Amino acid sequence: MTLFTMITGLLLMLLGGIGYYLFQIFSVLIPFVFGFIILLGGIFSRNEKNKRTAMHITVVFVLLGLIGSWSGIVHFPGLLSCAEIATCDVAPRPMAELFKAFMFIILFPHFVASIRFFIKARMSK
Repeated sequence: MTLFTMITGLLLMLLGGIGYYLFQIFSVLIPFVFGFIILLGGIFSRNEKNKRTAMHITVVFVLLGLIGSWSGIVHFPGLLSCAEIATCDVAPRPMAELFKAFMFIILFPHFVASIRFFIKARMSK
């Protein structure tokens, strides 16, 4: 779970970095910030003493990221139906919705894996 957490953090940082490189807009750095926090959670969870606390804090940030990026996943099918996403009129800011959708797609598997990890840890006690 620690490795999966660090990979998720790195993917979000990559998403934010690419978004900033392409558009030079600070709001696309939001995935980068979430990714950095999640990466730190993964690094701190490598220590068995800190694992429980670090993973719980990380999942809170994953959940906040999922809530914040929900509108992106709602608009995602409409964005895919447009010929050109940048000029699509399905959403007011189509590129922002696209990056939110990618953030949701990266975070959701981590959230599911975290819930399964917590259930498994609880059952083993």
